[in-house]
Amino acid sequence: MRRKIGFALGLLALALSAGCASSGHERDINDPTNSLVFGYIDMDDAPTSISYASIMQVAPPTQAPYWSLAVRKGLFYTAYLPPGSYQLSRFGGSGFLAGEHQYNFPRQGNQTALRIEKPGIYFLGSYKYKDVKSGMFEAGKFSIENVNKPTEAELLRRILDDGSGIKDSAWRDRILARLARLKK
Repeated sequence: MRRKIGFALGLLALALSAGCASSGHERDINDPTNSLVFGYIDMDDAPTSISYASIMQVAPPTQAPYWSLAVRKGLFYTAYLPPGSYQLSRFGGSGFLAGEHQYNFPRQGNQTALRIEKPGIYFLGSYKYKDVKSGMFEAGKFSIENVNKPTEAELLRRILDDGSGIKDSAWRDRILARLARLKK
């Protein structure tokens, strides 16, 4: 029994560390071709919280299309994306009674699709998790719906305050400039 608990705790620690790390595909955070991409998912109605997420590079084709996102209390982001087309691919987490869950987005018709033509700051939006009724023997389904809160400015402030390495990088000034434009 102790062995099973230890194994389960090890898996949880691995999932949490994967969610907290932001894979830069060996890119420097200060690379001028990087874009900051971020968003938020309210998981209050979900069986789990969100502890990891990834975004998939759709174009141009690449050997490593998945980029890990840093995740903090519903906020997800990366400051390493080069120009290309992307969409949120999956996110997941665990709940005390629900166990580990992974939520996968469809490859087509994903409302988080984004095309980055020039480096910058891109807000994917704030969303709320919604359960979708399915049959008794069907796999669980979900959707996300746009919500107004938290706002782009609120999330940028959180990234500045909590973001690993963001305060000490070129992103600090870019985020402050974006926040000044949002106030107008």
